[in-house]
Amino acid sequence: MQHNKYPFLLLALLGCSSNTDSSGAAEEDLSRDHWRRHIHKVFGDAGTTTNDSGTQQQQQDSGTQQQQQDSGTQQQQQDSGTQQQQQDSGTQQNNFIPAGWLYTSGNHVYVSNGTTGTVWVGRGVNADDTYLCGYNGSQWMTNSETQLTAMMSNVTKNWNAKFVRVSLSMYSFPQTPASWIGTSAYKTAMTNVITSMTNAGVYVMVTLRSDSTMQEANNDEATGLPTTSTDPTFVALVDSFANNKYVMFGLSNEPGGNAFSNATIRASMDHATSVIRAEEDKLGVPHHIVSVQGNSWTSDISFYGSSPLSQDNVVYEVHGYPPPSSSYTFSNIPVVLGEYGTLTNSTTFFADLETKQLPSLAWDFEPYSNCAPDLVTVNLDPTNTVATTWGSTVKQYLLAH
Repeated sequence: MQHNKYPFLLLALLGCSSNTDSSGAAEEDLSRDHWRRHIHKVFGDAGTTTNDSGTQQQQQDSGTQQQQQDSGTQQQQQDSGTQQQQQDSGTQQNNFIPAGWLYTSGNHVYVSNGTTGTVWVGRGVNADDTYLCGYNGSQWMTNSETQLTAMMSNVTKNWNAKFVRVSLSMYSFPQTPASWIGTSAYKTAMTNVITSMTNAGVYVMVTLRSDSTMQEANNDEATGLPTTSTDPTFVALVDSFANNKYVMFGLSNEPGGNAFSNATIRASMDHATSVIRAEEDKLGVPHHIVSVQGNSWTSDISFYGSSPLSQDNVVYEVHGYPPPSSSYTFSNIPVVLGEYGTLTNSTTFFADLETKQLPSLAWDFEPYSNCAPDLVTVNLDPTNTVATTWGSTVKQYLLAH
């Protein structure tokens, strides 16, 4: 299938600014004048571009612009909503961010309607893959795809989850080596399950939790840190969901626990994000949201506050049981609560999330195995609607929105 071309995203998504109204709802201006300001951030403060001979043309307010003219008029594509900007790599066609795609600006995630963007506050749960939190750890079940599809239909329809985090190769035995490379029954099943959710309008964070190419701490599969050997898996994931606007990519779970330095974790996240961006650019598709993790079982992302990654559309993932407000409150980086549980005051916590307009994912919807804190009772029924006390608290929050 021919991929749609959106090379403008590298420009359009960098440095967006948001306007917030008195109620706290924000709208992001994607108009042409706003987009032009992003060009200056990409090509230099003076708006410089480099031509093939290595010289630079500068567009300055105090000077004149060198343009091709026809009978004294400037050649521009305006009414169609597009402009063309010449670069070393060729001509790029500049359009608006496609409707339904997520992007970041400041400390929020936005969803585009094609001309503007509004703050996106995804609310949902964590769910497992066909390994079912270890219950199907060796993939002995013959109907795990059917069971998982039913489970996901339940949580999205009956719990009103509009955001789901799926952890790949969670408690797989033995640990799965590059499970997304080439053709495999696991890859086919999980692609089908994820696509069934996104077809229903659910945003899915596809997280590479465990892979044999990752560096673990203390032989704990939950603490894998991506390495350069993990690159082909990230490329394969992009290839699978390149044109799916409802998919985000989570780079790991809780890299290193507390065994690696901030610098080591940041370097790994930066490299993996660059691999994903390179594959998206190769395919000519929009940049998906990429979620990067922090230190101390990703309860600490503060070092990103002072040194955020340079790539666009990056969010910073916090886990906490419970998460203190200070762990997810930043003025300059967008945060996603990738896991939360064991709340001491759910009313205050949920009110804080709404005030700060943060996407959040409760742990964990799993009727096959005890992955505490469980949202539903463990009764081996994918259509299980018996919520635990913890699950009732989360379900009430999701149904209220």
